[in-house]
Amino acid sequence: MTNDDNKRYTIILYGLFLIGSFFFLSLDFYRAFWYDEAYTINLVRQSFGYLWYVTANDVHPPLYYILLKLYTYICGDSVVALRIFSALPMIGIMLLTCTHIRQKFGNKTALSLLVVVILMPVNQYLASEIRMYSFGMFFVLLSALYAYQSYTTFRRSDLIKFTLFSLAAAYTHYYALLGVFYIYLLFFLVVILKKRDKILPFIGYSVLFIIGYLPWLINLPGQVSQVQDEYWINAPRLKDFVIYFYYPFAQELDLTATELPLSHFASAFYMLIVFIVLFVYVVISGRKANFTDKQLSVKRVYASLLFLAFVLTLATAITYSLLSKPVFVTRYMTPILGLLYLGFAIFLASFDWKKTQNKVVLFLMFLILAYFSFDHYSLQYRTNQYNERVQAKIVDFAEERLDDKTAFVYSDTRSFSIAAIPLFFPDSKHYIRIRLTGKYYKKYLENFKSIPIFDFGDIDTTYTKILVVKNIDNDDSFMKVAEDSIEIVKYFDIIDRQDIEGHVVYQLQRKNRN
Repeated sequence: MTNDDNKRYTIILYGLFLIGSFFFLSLDFYRAFWYDEAYTINLVRQSFGYLWYVTANDVHPPLYYILLKLYTYICGDSVVALRIFSALPMIGIMLLTCTHIRQKFGNKTALSLLVVVILMPVNQYLASEIRMYSFGMFFVLLSALYAYQSYTTFRRSDLIKFTLFSLAAAYTHYYALLGVFYIYLLFFLVVILKKRDKILPFIGYSVLFIIGYLPWLINLPGQVSQVQDEYWINAPRLKDFVIYFYYPFAQELDLTATELPLSHFASAFYMLIVFIVLFVYVVISGRKANFTDKQLSVKRVYASLLFLAFVLTLATAITYSLLSKPVFVTRYMTPILGLLYLGFAIFLASFDWKKTQNKVVLFLMFLILAYFSFDHYSLQYRTNQYNERVQAKIVDFAEERLDDKTAFVYSDTRSFSIAAIPLFFPDSKHYIRIRLTGKYYKKYLENFKSIPIFDFGDIDTTYTKILVVKNIDNDDSFMKVAEDSIEIVKYFDIIDRQDIEGHVVYQLQRKNRN
């Protein structure tokens, strides 16, 4: 490739990097948040000691929370600032693509990967959600890259980086840990087959990884027992296997705000089938392409191993969920999606871009991916507006009626209200009416300073007024019917009630028992 071609790729790649950075950051400027995001916000506003205590009793490792806590010392803990933090790994992946990946795998691989990262719809969500998933993807991808680098050189510096990035992934999310496990396993098998004389260095650094993870392993049994005891994930159903394919192209949204007909999603699904068929065609064509360059052949094998690590991770999680305890939801696949992206990009680079039929294939794939991307962006924007509107109305309702004799009560453990309202009113008393079997939630809600109760009679009699926030579509404890609860009217009079787009907010007055 000539210098002019390299300069042209440099301009294109860094131009896409700037466009992609703006694209991801543009979704970070909204202030509503859902349950898990509120959990994160509340946690990073606590001390480091409390943060470690809570994460040890959570079901996720602590690294993301620690990094986010450190970040807040520089950029603050506003919702927008915390969202921007989630965009940084996606920007880091794009920068990595323009530099390290381009250097190791070539211009065409870098261009293909950059386009996929920017356009894949789920990445928009990862870059704006106040959770650890974008960091999980970043660290798993770095682990896979330095596994390849370590295999080709076996330099100490590369093996150290491989170990450190693998540890970072393992300390970020357990599905990232599972992905790293399969990267190590496949690395081990390849070393046995191709470089048996390097087995001792590989084992030595693998032991270092295990030693580095030991401090967190002491918390693992307790977290596993939480999941085994009671957890919110349901067992996979047949339709879920379809959703697993659909998820990266259209992360689930609160469609109350979108009002889109079912036909919209049906047509999108047909487009997804076409994309998957073209995807398979590209991979098969890339594998069949004849190259005299041995290094290119090694890269295609590496791409196949990336696919295998991705598939094995998913298969392990789904099989365990079917045979033992459900532990898999679609967003848990996001830490390992970078493996799929890079593997596909390598095969795209092996694809002959000059053939007319291949140009048509590439154009159709780009068109479908662009459609999904901008369709999702529009849905995400409208959903963000809806969530901000609902959140603002509930907060306004509470502010107008709140005094020092008022406490909050929540009717469900998974909607935004139980998590968000305590952040807006931290000095008020907060109760959650839970089921008698809610052991998991009772511990989980400690982070929100919400007191679990099993009956409205358990509310401190000091509070003569109560504000009840109920999510109509997500109620797992009481008030199954949207109308007034028998339990409420036993202790309180309902003096005000307002329907707020999927929520009901009640103002109660304690009955005079004299």
